[in-house]
Amino acid sequence: MIKAHCAVFIGCLLSSLTACAGQRASSATPSAAVDQVVSMGGQQLTLENDQQRCVLRKPDQTLLPLDLPWPCQFTVDRQGKSYVETFGKVPIVIVIHLATDPENSHECRSEYRAIRQINGQLEPSIIARNASCMRGAGDQKNYTGLFTW
Repeated sequence: MIKAHCAVFIGCLLSSLTACAGQRASSATPSAAVDQVVSMGGQQLTLENDQQRCVLRKPDQTLLPLDLPWPCQFTVDRQGKSYVETFGKVPIVIVIHLATDPENSHECRSEYRAIRQINGQLEPSIIARNASCMRGAGDQKNYTGLFTW
């Protein structure tokens, strides 16, 4: 009888550990799946952490400070790939930092800025702040409205 109880206890323990491991893996997937690289105008741009601040590494290895906290990410399309909007012939990406309130997991804020490649140069927009979390690629106005054209 004791062996049967031990077997049931060990079975429950193993199934609990498996369930916890499954939850941990699924919660890690969204942040791990976010692409930190984008190709824009024939250049590969990478987001990096520089002393808890978000920077953009250009192909010549120079860094463009974005004045956003780390972690940050490019907005993504429906397939989860970094999204590039083209306005006229100008490619534009958005880099976003999402922050949730630790006391209220339903509250979320976002800070973002668009970066356009115009006349061969990268130009960041002003920083926009939103009282909700921006999801997906966003609207064209998010890409173009932060610049003077």
